[in-house]
Amino acid sequence: MSSVKHSSDLGESVQEDQGLLSLQPLLEYGRLPWMRSSQRAADLYNSGAKLWTKDDLSDIERQFSQCYTTKNFIVRRVDGTTVQIPNPMYGVARPIWKPRVKFQEYWTLVHSEPDGPLETYYCSYLVDWRNQTHRQFEMPIKGYKLALQEKWQLWNESVTCESFKKHLRELLGTRKVNKVVCFGLGDLTARPPCWWRIQNNNSVNKEPEIGFVEGSMMQHWAALTLADMDPQFTNETKEIVRLKGFEIVGQYGAGGFAEVDDETVVFSPFAQAPVAQIIADIARPAIFIIRRCDENLDEDW
Repeated sequence: MSSVKHSSDLGESVQEDQGLLSLQPLLEYGRLPWMRSSQRAADLYNSGAKLWTKDDLSDIERQFSQCYTTKNFIVRRVDGTTVQIPNPMYGVARPIWKPRVKFQEYWTLVHSEPDGPLETYYCSYLVDWRNQTHRQFEMPIKGYKLALQEKWQLWNESVTCESFKKHLRELLGTRKVNKVVCFGLGDLTARPPCWWRIQNNNSVNKEPEIGFVEGSMMQHWAALTLADMDPQFTNETKEIVRLKGFEIVGQYGAGGFAEVDDETVVFSPFAQAPVAQIIADIARPAIFIIRRCDENLDEDW
């Protein structure tokens, strides 16, 4: 015999089912926080939000320049909020750690989960630290001054130099350029790491360590005029570029970007920072010279 439930019975059954569902725990697992933040970062970027601004980069450079009297660093996130990062070198009389900017470029924010806590997921730049103790004991490469002069002469007399100048003149045309800003030129006098010295200990060259900085030398000579940003320069290298009439800015890795405007030539051969992405947010330089990027996002972007 068939039976029919009364409507009140059906309502009670639905309420019971909903009650049971409400008592069940909401299961969140896996990468849900990262998925939400990456989607939010992508939405912000697609709506026109800037990952970097000149003001932000100049501000963090200023904070780092006062790092030993600053208790906390303030970092602006891409969603407009800020976070405070404690300064472990605050009040230290003889600090061995120097702050520098660590960039988290677009692909880190939307494609590759950052290493830090959730609060850093919207940060396009963070605070990093570099130990300076080895600089106190390392002497510069032997014979670097003579090598610099030789490489300078070779560069000036080379077909590559002449071709480089020719292409620059053609690209510039009648456009006004007031400076050249360079990123990632490399140091000229810093000694190579121990593993490199061991591998090249039996080199036939009289000064094998010169080979370690030859690329940097040629890159410096290719940069004819510059406001250079490289926080890893030794004091000897800083003196060399100043004697050539150059200026070094952005000792902590961020301030050099504030020098770029629409009347700038940007030269960035092997910078670790995502220079192309940062420049795209803050300026449209007259010429941008950068290494060719391949399709491996993790390596080139």
